[in-house]
Amino acid sequence: MGRTIACDVLVVGAGPAGSSAARAAAEMGVDTVLIDAKMRIGEQPHCGEFVPSRLFGEFHLDKSCIIQSVDSMETRILTGLSEFGPDLCIPAMTTVSPGHMIDRVRFDRDLARKASESGARVFSGTRLIRHKNDYWIARAPESEISFFPRIVIAADGPLSSVGSLLGLPSFQFLKGLQVEVPLAESIGKTIIFLDKAFSGGYGWLFPKGIVANLGIGARPDTNVRDLLRSLASALITSGMIREGILARYGGIIPVSGLRPSLCVENVIFCGDAAGLTHPVTGAGIPQAVFSGDLAGRAASAAIKNSSDLPIREYEAEVRGRYKGVIDHAVSKRTIMGSWKTGTDTDYVKLCEQTWIAFKGYRQRIRNVSNDRVGQSHAD
Repeated sequence: MGRTIACDVLVVGAGPAGSSAARAAAEMGVDTVLIDAKMRIGEQPHCGEFVPSRLFGEFHLDKSCIIQSVDSMETRILTGLSEFGPDLCIPAMTTVSPGHMIDRVRFDRDLARKASESGARVFSGTRLIRHKNDYWIARAPESEISFFPRIVIAADGPLSSVGSLLGLPSFQFLKGLQVEVPLAESIGKTIIFLDKAFSGGYGWLFPKGIVANLGIGARPDTNVRDLLRSLASALITSGMIREGILARYGGIIPVSGLRPSLCVENVIFCGDAAGLTHPVTGAGIPQAVFSGDLAGRAASAAIKNSSDLPIREYEAEVRGRYKGVIDHAVSKRTIMGSWKTGTDTDYVKLCEQTWIAFKGYRQRIRNVSNDRVGQSHAD
């Protein structure tokens, strides 16, 4: 026999967006419940673990999760993965990009703990499975739980269960695969690899002290595993990394942009579930924390004032902050995905038009200074 839990706000997903939302809602004094499908919150992170430096200052986040700092991003356009050597099509492009490599598991758990400390009730191992009338039913370790919230905050990632249960369309994705590898020597920058074989995606090497995250994101029909194996082999040969794999992670990267509506019925979408992931870089943590915090405050204000105005203001503020940047990135993503065949010179021109490190990426952006997301790495 299951049980029923009534609450003001039900937050689904305890990633950066969900935990930020739950903390903000609980701090404003409304009865808040946070659920997550994982038995251990934060386990099996599906990201490169880079965040821009300003994030910690803007939201006063715990810095104990920082593994190392980086000061720049190096972009390398390769000659082709089939032969795959260290030669580049053009000299590597270095751009200033200060940030931190974090322990994402610890980062997520710290945020969830803050939500709990603020008064939110947290349930791990609790997976949403049904929506019936005003009830949201989840499967918990002991039994099913029927949640009866006034407002739901969907922060359950790009494969949002909330979105699916509401019958909303899904996102377009890249397929990502990442391994943790030992570095031959420490490096103070992140490195991006662009290659024709990556099918509209890219590779990355993000350092974390004596190890690094090495990964590739590409179209779903691409053999990412073989590409990653070839990339690792080349980096071993070049002396950048040592042989061995310490961990493996897989995931998806949503690339289709914002949902048509961020607020549906009594549901507010935030983070990856809202489509706030940058369609070119895959960056998502800063947008998740910001939108989650804002969603939690909006839900609380709506309940306290018995008004949907705060929710409508949430949608307007999120779109005002991110829509132009994300729409522009979607157009660049479309160009990236159109690559079929051509010379190395053709591919270089494509990269210079569609990757954020190059001036060509900014063409047709009216206000470059507002491109806050586009300056970020994949995370």
